[in-house]
Amino acid sequence: MELMPADGNCIVAQDDTIVWCDKTFSEWFSHRGIGPGAKLSQLFPGARDLFRPGAIFEDADRLGKKRYFSLECKPITGLNGEKVSRNVRIRMVTLQRVLIEISRLSTQAKSPKELFEKVLWLMRETTHYLAFAGYVARDGRVELVSSKGWTEKLKSYVSLQDIAPDSMSLAGRTAYHRQQIVMAMKDYALSPAVKSAINKLGGEYIVVTPLVDQDRLVGVLTVINDKALTPLDSEALQSICGQVAVSLSVKLQEEAAAARADDAVLYANLIERAMKDKALSKEWEEAASGLVRSLNDNAALRSVALKEAFSSAASAAAQIASASGKKLNVKATGLDLLEVSPLFMFAAYEVLKNSVQHSTSSLVEADVRVSRDRSGTCRIEISDNGPGIPDEFKGEVFRQYKEIMKECKGIGLYLVKKIVNKYGGRVWIEDRVHGDHRKGAKVVIMIPPKA
Repeated sequence: MELMPADGNCIVAQDDTIVWCDKTFSEWFSHRGIGPGAKLSQLFPGARDLFRPGAIFEDADRLGKKRYFSLECKPITGLNGEKVSRNVRIRMVTLQRVLIEISRLSTQAKSPKELFEKVLWLMRETTHYLAFAGYVARDGRVELVSSKGWTEKLKSYVSLQDIAPDSMSLAGRTAYHRQQIVMAMKDYALSPAVKSAINKLGGEYIVVTPLVDQDRLVGVLTVINDKALTPLDSEALQSICGQVAVSLSVKLQEEAAAARADDAVLYANLIERAMKDKALSKEWEEAASGLVRSLNDNAALRSVALKEAFSSAASAAAQIASASGKKLNVKATGLDLLEVSPLFMFAAYEVLKNSVQHSTSSLVEADVRVSRDRSGTCRIEISDNGPGIPDEFKGEVFRQYKEIMKECKGIGLYLVKKIVNKYGGRVWIEDRVHGDHRKGAKVVIMIPPKA
């Protein structure tokens, strides 16, 4: 696909027969048997008016890739001014069509991921690259959100990379330098495993382009090809990446606005509960004020030690227990492993308070265990000695009920799920003793790295 490809030309007799065509026309259509002697109507079967202003016609090249054309016609007159034939100029407008389509997708896609999915399908249908990958830039890292032609193994190697000059992927390095990197696979030395996976695709060259909109890095687009790009191909790819950057920037801004709106609702619920709960100390009032400031300043919340968050949560839950004639005993291990958003203080409090409120014993035992796997994902388990939760209700406890929301009561575990999901984590209920829900419940929270 070239930025400004040469036009194709042919001369058509009065009876619609092609009597001559140039080299460009022949290269475009000879594989379909269209040349001198063929009818012009065979060019785009089913098209009624080839010369309608603004009309675009779809075709496929010899490898089945989509391409688009527009036509112009000029009459050729004889010595006496009579019309004897027509000169038909055919212009390839595939790139223009792709750019328009990418722009249109920015209004249709619901998320950056969906946008990339559609863009990569469009590129796969209209270009001859072997494989594609789209990354979104967030929080100092690039995250692979969509790919076409990549194996699962290749995706796992480079799915999430730091934006740094020494990043273990070309995507991370490209994002850092904000300059396109073109590399022959014979010169690739970052990761033997990645190189082997790309070679298995038949890739000989990898081209990684930063997606920058008004000096803002929004992502990276990677293509793998079996041959070096010509200057014209490179220019066309840069044009595509420029339009993708603009469209992706729009989706990221929409995503940020939606997240901010979700935060406002979540924070409002947490603040209201903090204001109504007399057991919460001044420390919690300050935490609630921090939520308001983060919304006003459109800034991320500062991380706190998980140990500190649980200590505050346990102290407040102990006051709830004392007020109801109970005693809360919390044992914890592994809390030094993790730093989290201060929202996890609210989440831990809601879980512990839930254990206190539903316990039928005067002594509420809670056991908190934190572990980390090789990927950096943390598993937080909060077990209690309460009445437990039957299997049929283990999923229900996280649901939001609108009639309950009006009083801001009974939504503790729903808020826990909202907090955990906000940071890409998961939460669910298990039995403290496997297979016997009557011996207590266990809340399991999985938190990905850098939550």
